[in-house]
Amino acid sequence: MISQHLPNLANMKVLARRYRSIKQTQGRHVSHSRALALIARRYGFFDWNTAAAQARNLHTPDRFQAGQHVAGRYMGHEFQARVVASTRLSQEEVLISLEFWEPVDVVTSKYFSNNRKRVSGRIGIDGRSRECLSGGIPHLEVMEEASMARP
Repeated sequence: MISQHLPNLANMKVLARRYRSIKQTQGRHVSHSRALALIARRYGFFDWNTAAAQARNLHTPDRFQAGQHVAGRYMGHEFQARVVASTRLSQEEVLISLEFWEPVDVVTSKYFSNNRKRVSGRIGIDGRSRECLSGGIPHLEVMEEASMARP
């Protein structure tokens, strides 16, 4: 079965390099091509070429890339963050993981709060989640690229 959460091509290559590094520290040599093939199998593909082709089709150039600095709102609170991961789930939907520069309250209650540094969510290619707060405000809005200067 092919995983719905197939990483993009660059992330699969990073996984292969990490795998090789781990095996090297264990005293075992694994070639890069073998590591790529193992990563492909991990995601349900017969070989690396098939996995790479599927990743290229699924992961057309995205608006949000790992390492990119973005700004937006989460649960109505403004944030600046770094994109940790971005995986296209379909032509219209992206699974994005963000690391906030400053913790953000992820609770809308006036009685308690819960500050978090990282969140993940599904957003459309417009940068907005389908899920909304009661006032119609999307749970997550990733709107623009943040300045490179961190607070």
